Amino acid sequence: MVRFLSAFILFLFAGQLIGQNLLWKISGKGIQEPSYLYGTIHITDKRVFSFDSTVTKAFHSCDALALEMVMDQIKKEDVEANMLMKTGTLKDLYTPEEWEFTDKAFKEKTGSSLMLFMKMKPFFVYSQLLQSGMSKDMPEALDMYLLKEYRAKNKPVLGIEVLADQLGAIDQIELKEQAKMLYNALKDTTTNTDQFDGLIDVYLNQDIDKMLEMMNDTTLPEKFNQAFLVGRNVKMAENIAKYSKKQKVFNAIGAAHLPGEKGVIALLRKKGYTVEPVPFKFVPEAVLEE
Repeated sequence: MVRFLSAFILFLFAGQLIGQNLLWKISGKGIQEPSYLYGTIHITDKRVFSFDSTVTKAFHSCDALALEMVMDQIKKEDVEANMLMKTGTLKDLYTPEEWEFTDKAFKEKTGSSLMLFMKMKPFFVYSQLLQSGMSKDMPEALDMYLLKEYRAKNKPVLGIEVLADQLGAIDQIELKEQAKMLYNALKDTTTNTDQFDGLIDVYLNQDIDKMLEMMNDTTLPEKFNQAFLVGRNVKMAENIAKYSKKQKVFNAIGAAHLPGEKGVIALLRKKGYTVEPVPFKFVPEAVLEE
């Protein structure tokens, strides 16, 4: 389940190795001023906000911000509609014995009863379980923080994807399989905190090669990998290239979309763009400011 945790947070895909770096400069092939590509992680742990001034300067130097999705433009009802099962309940996906364990274990780990999530697809109940182990010392996740910074300066924010790109891929996993993922996660004796600490260490080390290794999980359906990872990388690379030709853009996407022969970096290079690493370090207590 550590590997699936990494997939959920980082959206990894195995392939050609890229190296140890999260910030990249995009230039060439009609780009007037270099844009940037940055690998984010969707958590609220302050350690991932502690990048040095290299990232800060790149972020503030751009004319626009591009995120996987523009979160403050997504309709709540659209999200909820995609999160809920059309028929049946969560309990219907388990045997009586499995349900008794799942209900009890979920409450022990999160403090919440599964009765609150009876109509929710198991994948999203699983996300609730993951979030219960996150450090919450920042008010919002990194990508949302970047969005608010640009909103405060009245700079444009662009969407690289639409909601259906992500949520449609989740439906590639049958509900029974999603329920099994939740059940196995609850049986796992490794704490969420331990898993997140390991994941954050890899992220802070900017070790993309290690991220690829962590995602080498054959338990996930191939059609899910294809839709959730590979297919999304193609669209991301296309839109990042399109936006970067028009203006100087800080493109921030899940870190695990960067590496691999089918990752965004490789896809941009195949299109003829120059994508170069911009080294930086994470510094304790660093803040994002001009």
